[in-house]
Amino acid sequence: MESPLFTPDQNPGFGNEVPGRYGAPRQSRYVAAVLSAGVCGLLALVLISMAAVQDLGRGNQSILTALTLVPPPVEKQKQPKPTKAAQAPKPAQQTAPAATMKQPPHIDVNNPNKVEWPPGFIHTDHLEMANSDIAKIHSGVAPGNAQASGGGGHSFGDGPDDRGYYRAHWYRKPPRSVYESYMRPEQRGITGWGEVVCRAIDQHHVEDCHELAESPRGSGFARVMREAAWQYLIWPPKKGTEYLIGAEVVFHTDFNVGKEEDDTPKTGESP
Repeated sequence: MESPLFTPDQNPGFGNEVPGRYGAPRQSRYVAAVLSAGVCGLLALVLISMAAVQDLGRGNQSILTALTLVPPPVEKQKQPKPTKAAQAPKPAQQTAPAATMKQPPHIDVNNPNKVEWPPGFIHTDHLEMANSDIAKIHSGVAPGNAQASGGGGHSFGDGPDDRGYYRAHWYRKPPRSVYESYMRPEQRGITGWGEVVCRAIDQHHVEDCHELAESPRGSGFARVMREAAWQYLIWPPKKGTEYLIGAEVVFHTDFNVGKEEDDTPKTGESP
């Protein structure tokens, strides 16, 4: 049986490749290979030229290098704590002493004829008499009449009497209403008199008044005068042209029932 295939010598198309259905012709592959080699050469030239341009651009320029200089850490040396003996003692706080109020000096008025009061005698001052003022209290009982005189005892002229008291000279004579405010109801129908002694002070006033005598005894007229004496206004006693501030002045007041008198206070002139 003969072979249907041709030998190479017998095959007229042997040596000439016949392109397959999907294969490219040989000439086309040569052209593609040449083009690929050309493209690769161009890329190599471009890369070489870029490197040369970068080297030329740098030229004499120096490369800047940033350095951060940080000093080495220093270890803190621990200082030794001072001992209790080395520590300075704290000064003790001193408190300022409380300020003390100094009392004003007491001035004594020398009076060789000063009367020594019996034990148990009640002494009052100007403040106590002012606190006991009940002048604003009105009473419905018919008032009695009081007649006051600026003097008493056995005094003559402007000198002191045998008891050492001076006769009072009124700067303003008190009205009878001054005494009515201090009288009790049982005193308003009694006729009598009272005597007190006071110490003359500045501004025509008196202070430190004491009861001397009264009639009838136990009537309370001297008490009425003592409580109302803070309203007395007098001229202090004089020795020549000098007023004797601190001298003791005696007051005598008559309390007469039914006797009318001028109730208007009068301001007197200096004796």
